Amino acid sequence: MNKKTIREILNGISIETEEALFKISDKIFIEESIEEIKNKTTLEAFTIFIGVQTIGCWKSGGWAIEIFGNYPEIVPYIPSVMKSLQLENVAKLVEKTIHLFPEETDFTKNDQDYCDVINFLEGHDRFIKNKEKFEKYSSEEKSQIRENYRNAIEKLEKEVDQIWGYNAPNQEGWGNIIYFLKNNLNVKIWKE
Repeated sequence: MNKKTIREILNGISIETEEALFKISDKIFIEESIEEIKNKTTLEAFTIFIGVQTIGCWKSGGWAIEIFGNYPEIVPYIPSVMKSLQLENVAKLVEKTIHLFPEETDFTKNDQDYCDVINFLEGHDRFIKNKEKFEKYSSEEKSQIRENYRNAIEKLEKEVDQIWGYNAPNQEGWGNIIYFLKNNLNVKIWKE
């Protein structure tokens, strides 16, 4: 693996741009699990990577569809990354949302079981393959769980829209990561 620092990888690209963030993120992305990426990168590089993935996914489709729906493997890492980026409220809201998922939810696999959980939370019972998994909930409990989930997603959307939206100040939402990047330019991306 490349032993270059973040500054060396950027090679003159302005750190004040999305381009710099995407360059670092692309350099980190490997065809392995998020856990493997975490194990191979420095904490700072991993923070940048998850931050870029989170904000980029949110800009593409929001919390429910894009992040929780299509990229669950980044979800467990979002709270600590948001704290590192000085986005405490976002971290707390994500933690609260994670706790609304059924206890045995495995965010590491975007498979049929996970799709069933999302369909359950969204109230799309007709798409759930393993309905028995959710029979332990009464209809009242299901309604409450789903309402809590919708409310949590709404709070997340409201919170980040003002800081990550394309018209948001602070470099259209990338400012917290850019600030973190500026403070970690001399850090290597890879541990080994």
